[in-house]
Amino acid sequence: MENNIPDRRKNYYIKKRFQRNFILKFLTLVVSGTLISGAIIYFMSRSTLTTTFDNSRLAIRSTADYILPSVLLSSVAAMIIVGFAAVIMTLFVSHKIAGPLYHIGKDIDTLASGNLNVRFVLRGGDEIKELASRLDDMARSLNLKAAAIRRALGDLESSSKDASPETKKNIQSLKEAISKFNVQ
Repeated sequence: MENNIPDRRKNYYIKKRFQRNFILKFLTLVVSGTLISGAIIYFMSRSTLTTTFDNSRLAIRSTADYILPSVLLSSVAAMIIVGFAAVIMTLFVSHKIAGPLYHIGKDIDTLASGNLNVRFVLRGGDEIKELASRLDDMARSLNLKAAAIRRALGDLESSSKDASPETKKNIQSLKEAISKFNVQ
């Protein structure tokens, strides 16, 4: 199967709903992980005390209360950085799924319209290249079978000069049916 589709992306949002939901799920995972991590640190440090000097005065506080601003700040920073990276990563990963699905859907529509010359071609790194290859094999097989039927009908028509009108009518009906398919 030849690779006619360039590797360059022109549109990052192909199946917008799928990609949006995919990204939101990963962002939810990032936010949840960050909140859980911060909560674990906070609750594990509640039973310890920390001594500090604030304005030349000795202060004794719960470690959880002392580190809470730092935990919150680092959690927010981590959410932003990892969230941004997750959006970019999931956008590219979902594009590798949604793009090929879009192309395969268009090719299946072409095949369903009767064009058996369609070829299922995807970029080299696309995730569902094997599916496209099998669909391409199916289209080629259907094309070969339809061409064989067309040839057999032509042979049958040539050899049926003395056939009954009903047989000739049936042959004509079959020729009309097979002519709706675009074959080689």
